Amino acid sequence: ALARYLEALPARPEPGYSLWRDARGQVQGRFHHCSLTSAFAPLIALADRRVIGHEGTIRTYAGEQPGLAAWKLFALAADDASLVALDRLSRLLHAINYVAAGGTGRLVLNVHNRLLAAVADDHGAAFRRAVQALDLPQSQLVIQVPASANDNLPLLLQVVGNYRRNGFAVSLQASDPAEAGVLIAQARPDWLKLDMGRLWTDRQLAGLRASAFEAGVTLIGRRLDSAETALRLQAAGIELGQGAHAGATLGPGEL
Repeated sequence: ALARYLEALPARPEPGYSLWRDARGQVQGRFHHCSLTSAFAPLIALADRRVIGHEGTIRTYAGEQPGLAAWKLFALAADDASLVALDRLSRLLHAINYVAAGGTGRLVLNVHNRLLAAVADDHGAAFRRAVQALDLPQSQLVIQVPASANDNLPLLLQVVGNYRRNGFAVSLQASDPAEAGVLIAQARPDWLKLDMGRLWTDRQLAGLRASAFEAGVTLIGRRLDSAETALRLQAAGIELGQGAHAGATLGPGEL
């Protein structure tokens, strides 16, 4: 199904098509006169720096020049319907580009914080239908809920439950030990990313690793910027990392 879909895509933006395929075979989209495609930040196993997956991010441009930052692009979506459409378009774009480029690891797909309130219920249902229609490997996809959702635990639990019922693994993010502990105990995500730009003691990291192991939660150190921090995570039993220390962000043709 994916191969047929890719073959049918136009070679340039056309009315009636939200996506097109450029001369390099990479799928692109358009929003508010800004073209967008995918970039992929690696997630690595800290012990041997083996790449185990990627996180999809938006790369935009206008003509031959760099385009808007992703947050500015989303700011152009003034109403809920436009925001939901852009958010789903971005995730689908990343999933198609990743699979078409032969990406074999897990792919983390971000959800914009405004989407959580804009979609009243059954988060993930529309995206699941799109993924299944294109026969994309849903088991590779991990939905990452924005950290802002942590401020409303009932909503967060509802969102996590909805994505899981629609067949997606879920990643959450924590900025301090107390928040991480609550998320492990209450939400039990598949992945929990710890913001290593914040201060964590070795004891806190080890304690969270023990709690996460018991709950079946995989911990990942994000914003990982040094070998020293990677070694601290490994000493605490945390095996995965993401950030500057993990390697450069790649385009679809570089995977």
